[in-house]
Amino acid sequence: HWLLLIFVASAFFIGTASFNYFTQQNNFIKWSSPDEAANYNFTKLYAQEGRLSFFEKYNLVSLDIMHPRSYRSDRGQVKPVSFIGLILIYGKIASLFSYKIIPFLTPFFASLGIIFYYLLIKEIFGRRGALLAALLLAVFPPYIYYSAHSMFHNVLFMVLVIISLYFIVVSGKNHGWRGLTLAALSGASLGLAVITRSSELIWLMPLWLILWLFNIKKFGLLKLILFIAFALFSLLPAMRWNQILYQSFWRGGYNEANRSIMNIAEASSAM
Repeated sequence: HWLLLIFVASAFFIGTASFNYFTQQNNFIKWSSPDEAANYNFTKLYAQEGRLSFFEKYNLVSLDIMHPRSYRSDRGQVKPVSFIGLILIYGKIASLFSYKIIPFLTPFFASLGIIFYYLLIKEIFGRRGALLAALLLAVFPPYIYYSAHSMFHNVLFMVLVIISLYFIVVSGKNHGWRGLTLAALSGASLGLAVITRSSELIWLMPLWLILWLFNIKKFGLLKLILFIAFALFSLLPAMRWNQILYQSFWRGGYNEANRSIMNIAEASSAM
């Protein structure tokens, strides 16, 4: 099983990474959508210079209208509109290695996701069903598409959720320091998933609440505390940059998402 799984994951990485490898020429990076281009440019900026905005002086006299799609300008400071989790995660990795690996990070995480998906399903349904599920994931068209279009959030978000689910399932089967460590890793993975695509909190929060309610005795209070603590710790970089860029820990670049959160908060306070 493991030989076949590693072969499939490796072939998946080569296949999806080849899209970006063969479409980039003469060190010119081009993307299939404005969202990908913006994510790449800000990821590279963060990796090389540690910042997530740049100044455009002409926006001071043009009422901040001079910027490409998926960017925004506030008094001349051009900032990302997208969720900044992918930018922070990939930018930090690229700062340790090279910005040239950025287009290939999503294929790498997607291949890793196939392995963790196998491990997760194996814990629940057994090895044979897990291998079949992993093979089906490797040929699932949306998974292939969004892995090849590597500056979208979708695949990284789902892989981090799968990793978090695997660690929490295994944590429930282990005791002592091993179980606590796995609970902490699950919380950290979930926190990274949240900052990668924060809009998914609408179903992530009920999912994890239901999982905990049905497994209270199995996990215990200490594992829950570690899970929440590491999840919150993983949120801190995005909260810090939200404060720097948008003057609020919870506000992001999407104005529509900000208004939705405000409406939900107002409705909750009125009840």
